[in-house]
Amino acid sequence: MRTQKALLGLATIAGLLLGAQFALADEVTPDTSPPPMPGREFCKENPGKCDEARAKHAAFCKENPEKCKDREQMREQKRAERRAYCQQNPEKCQQERAARKQRKAEMKAKCGADPAACREMKQKEHESHRKQQQQQQVPEPKPAQ
Repeated sequence: MRTQKALLGLATIAGLLLGAQFALADEVTPDTSPPPMPGREFCKENPGKCDEARAKHAAFCKENPEKCKDREQMREQKRAERRAYCQQNPEKCQQERAARKQRKAEMKAKCGADPAACREMKQKEHESHRKQQQQQQVPEPKPAQ
């Protein structure tokens, strides 16, 4: 659960940084990172700029596919990094795993004692997760006509 929250926090920070970069940068040169994809709100307010940004992003990714990894590639990379870390630090990984199991058992006991509060907490977490997913999801670019 802690790792999941940390990854979620990192993804949120990355999204904010990419959004700030998009807002501040007029043009991205090919030797830098890919231009960020615009969010839904931006696209609703600025459909022309949104299409232009999508086209820039698609062109950059065609020219530099190694810099435009998809989500599954990134997840697999993180898994591989974690496996390597755990091979180098087996006792630390074991302790972290035990701590996660303990927190899970504590939450299960709390939810058994007060199911209404647990349902409310889960609902809040689902809503916040849904909002973060909506901020990260971007509609596919439309083909040029």
